[in-house]
Amino acid sequence: MTARNAPARVDLIAGVFVVILGMAGLVESLRMPRFEARGIDPNTAPGVTPGLISAALLIFGLTLTLRAIRGGGTGSGITIHAWDRGAVLRTALTISLALLYGMLLFGSLPFVPATAAFIFAFVVATELANPDRALSVPALLAGAAALALAAAFGIQLIFEEIFLVRLPG
Repeated sequence: MTARNAPARVDLIAGVFVVILGMAGLVESLRMPRFEARGIDPNTAPGVTPGLISAALLIFGLTLTLRAIRGGGTGSGITIHAWDRGAVLRTALTISLALLYGMLLFGSLPFVPATAAFIFAFVVATELANPDRALSVPALLAGAAALALAAAFGIQLIFEEIFLVRLPG
């Protein structure tokens, strides 16, 4: 394979993966309860938002896959092989913290403390890994704490008051 074909191949693999992810999410969102027997508005069913996000993923994945098959590309020449050490570190931090949140914190602790802890750890870890960080450590910690609390309470408010979804805790 030539270097010229590498971006199309990466796009093809990524596109197929996103198509599969979108289809799986769409199928599972359609399987979620709709509560029609209780006379609840179908627009408030728990599967609506995941279904819309999954449909968007499916469309974007198909677009990427078709573009890769046609041999198109962004023309930027950027491939997954061009990642620098900082990008790899931030990606590993993101995946690790998301797994920690999803597998250990979410559902084990009340929603607001678990989510605030995740957001705080994510902001601090990724900023400390950023070589171009301009904030001092105390300013970073204060800003991360404020963001974590505002986001956690805001997310809980939106889900419980707008989407009518009760969160753990």
